[in-house]
Amino acid sequence: MTDRTWRQRLFSLQGTITVTALFGLINAIARLMKGTALAMDDAKTNVFTQVWQWGYQPDNPPLFEWLIRLLHFVTGGGLISFLIVKYVALMIAAAFVHGTVRQYASARAAFAVATGMVLLYQIGWNYHEAFTHSALLIAGVAGVMWAGLRLVRQPGVRAAALFGLMAGIAMMTKYNAALFIVPFLVALVWARDTRGALLRPSAVLIPAVAAMVVLPHVLWFLNQTDAYNASLAQTMGREGAYLSRVGEGLGSLIVSALTFFLPFGLVALWLGRQGGTVFGTLERLLLRTAWISLGLLAVAVIAAGMGNVSERYLIPVLLPAYVAIASALLRRADEAFRPWFVACGGTALLVLVLRFAGAIFPGPPFCDRCLEFVPYDPLAIAIEAAVPDDAVLIVREENTGGNLVSRFPQMPVRVFTSLTLTNPIKNDEHPCFFIWSEDMVWGVPLEPAVAFAYDDPATIMVQADWSRSIGGKEKSTLWGITPLTGAAYTAFCTAER
Repeated sequence: MTDRTWRQRLFSLQGTITVTALFGLINAIARLMKGTALAMDDAKTNVFTQVWQWGYQPDNPPLFEWLIRLLHFVTGGGLISFLIVKYVALMIAAAFVHGTVRQYASARAAFAVATGMVLLYQIGWNYHEAFTHSALLIAGVAGVMWAGLRLVRQPGVRAAALFGLMAGIAMMTKYNAALFIVPFLVALVWARDTRGALLRPSAVLIPAVAAMVVLPHVLWFLNQTDAYNASLAQTMGREGAYLSRVGEGLGSLIVSALTFFLPFGLVALWLGRQGGTVFGTLERLLLRTAWISLGLLAVAVIAAGMGNVSERYLIPVLLPAYVAIASALLRRADEAFRPWFVACGGTALLVLVLRFAGAIFPGPPFCDRCLEFVPYDPLAIAIEAAVPDDAVLIVREENTGGNLVSRFPQMPVRVFTSLTLTNPIKNDEHPCFFIWSEDMVWGVPLEPAVAFAYDDPATIMVQADWSRSIGGKEKSTLWGITPLTGAAYTAFCTAER
C-alpha cells in the first residue's frame, strides 16, 4: 500500500469511523475496569427502561431509553448496553461531521474536523464520564447539520424530507436540539445566497416529516407541563430574585460559551495567529446559526430569568461554530494539519491516561462519590436468598434502583424519585420489599409510609465492604431489606399507584 493510498483510506468516511471506534473502545475498557455497576444518570435512566412509554422524564425525550431497552434484550441488561449506545452515537456523530465538512472541503479536512472534536471538553472528556441523552444529542445535531448543508447544496423534495426526518430524530434525543434547528432555518432565510433553499414549496415537508417523528411524544409531553416546569426551576436556576438570576444566567452563558471551546480555542488561536482565514458560504451559514442561537438563548435568559446555562446546554449552539472555524483554519494552509493532529493526538492520549488512572486509583480528583465502585454483589446475594422471584422492589434512590433493574430484570423496581413518572408493576398479587441504605441517600427524602423500616425486626441488614479503597480510605455500605405490607404496600406496591 502506497503512502497516498494509506492516507486516502485514513481520511475517508470509513477511516474516520474506524479511528472514532478505536477511541471509543479504549474508553469503554477504561470504564469496565471500574466495574459493571451503573452510576449517576446511567442508573437513573435504567429505572425507566423496564417499560415502553412515549415519554419518561419531563426534561428528556425517550429515544435514549428506547435504545437501551432494545439492547437490554440482547446484552442481558446493564452497563454494556449503555457503552454500546454511547460509542455508536460517537461514531455516528463523527461520520456526520465528516459528511458535513466533505460537502465543501477535502477529505483530510473532514477527517481532521471530525476527529478533532476531542478538543472540545464536553466531547473529549465529559462525554465519557457523564453523558446519556446528550451523547445522542451530539449525533442528532451533527445529522441535522449534514442534512441542512445538503438542503442548501441540493434543494428539493428529497433534501427537505431528509432535513425534516433528521430534525425530528434530533428532537427525540434532547429538546435543546431546537437551539440548532430553529436558528439554522432563520440563518437560511437571513442571507440572500441561501434563502432559496427554504423559500420553495418543498419546504413544507420539513415540519410535516419532523411532526410525524415527534407527535406521539409531544402528546405525552403536553400532560407533563407541571413536572417540566418543576424540572426547569431546578436545572435552569429559576429560583431567587429575578435580577439576580438574570445576572447569573448571562454570566454563566458567557463563561460557558468560552470554556466550551477549550482546549480547541487555544489551538485555533495558534493556527489563526497570522490572520487571513476566509470563511466559505456554508461555513458562514454555520457561524450565523451559532450567533443567532446565542442571541436567542440570551433573550431566553432575560425573559425567563434563567440563572444557569451550563456548557452541556450549548452543544447544539456551538458545535456548528466549531465545525466552521476548524474547517476554515484547516483549509487555509496545509501546514495547519500537522500541529492540529499533534494537538488532537496529545489530547486523546491525555484523556485516556486520566481515565485509566481514575480506574486504577479511585477517589479525588477523579471521582468524589465514585459510584462505579459501589458493592452491589452482597446486596444482590441477600435479595436472591430472601426475596421471591415474583417480588416488587421499592428503592429510596436511583443509583441502587438502576443497578437492581440490571440484576433482577424479572422484578419490577420502583424508585421514590420517579414514582409519578413510571410504574412497571403489572398486577397486585406479589410480595413487596423496601431496599434502603442511609449511606446512599444524598438528599432523597424518606417517605413516611416506610419510616418504620429502620426499627422493623423483619428487616434484613447487609454489610457490604467496598473492594477498592477510595482516596486511600476503606469504605463499606449498610443495606436494609424490609418487607412491606398494609399502608406501605398500598402506597407503593400496586399497579394503580
